[in-house]
Amino acid sequence: MTLQLFNKRPFSLVLLPLAQGIVLGTALIMLSQHSAIAASGVTINGVVPQPDYSSSSQGYPYSSGPVGSRATVNGRSIKEMGGKTYSSTPAQGPVILRDLGALPLPVWRMAKAIFEASQEDSLDAMRMAIEMNEMPPSFGAVAADNNDPVAQLRSLSQSGEDEEILNALFDTLNSGFVHVGQNTPYEAYVWPYFAHYPISSLDTAQREELRQLLPQDAYEQTIQSGQYAYYILGISPDGVWQYFVKEQ
Repeated sequence: MTLQLFNKRPFSLVLLPLAQGIVLGTALIMLSQHSAIAASGVTINGVVPQPDYSSSSQGYPYSSGPVGSRATVNGRSIKEMGGKTYSSTPAQGPVILRDLGALPLPVWRMAKAIFEASQEDSLDAMRMAIEMNEMPPSFGAVAADNNDPVAQLRSLSQSGEDEEILNALFDTLNSGFVHVGQNTPYEAYVWPYFAHYPISSLDTAQREELRQLLPQDAYEQTIQSGQYAYYILGISPDGVWQYFVKEQ
């Protein structure tokens, strides 16, 4: 069960070279424009138009393109909203983010590495993302019994199959996310947003989104308890993968 915000296909990261001779004033203007776009929440197929961290421009989460009729805010078309770009996030919950282009570049790089590895056939592919950290991420108390972080991750699988955890990682990064703990040592970008959102406040569309994300037993537990009960993934603003653990 996945939320099709991504296409399952590989892609390559191409960092834009900074041309020589660009004056500081021009760079500051570009930065200002990016900040304004990211703050507005304007997206194209769920993607903030700037910056273009990828060589692709075909609607992939790490690409950019011109704002047009497909531009959305929190999943609603700007045309539908009468051309306004205000946030439609309910006041009772945190701001739900869906635009990976608005992430700090270190966070985006780590999320990309995890997402790409989640499309492989073996959890061994996750080693590169894990080793981007100075210290391995936390995979929970039970997983900590093993010294090898890939083996720790593999131990989370109830079926014993790598595919179970790879799918969980893929689906988790396909969901909306939240930015929590600002101005504290625990600041992080956390997937999925349900982990920090009042379950009782979910509307019909959000409940369906939750149902597609979770196995049936985890969905029922989450609805009954009012507490999210499945995997969560956190990356700190400096791009460190902090954890991938199962909430109970």
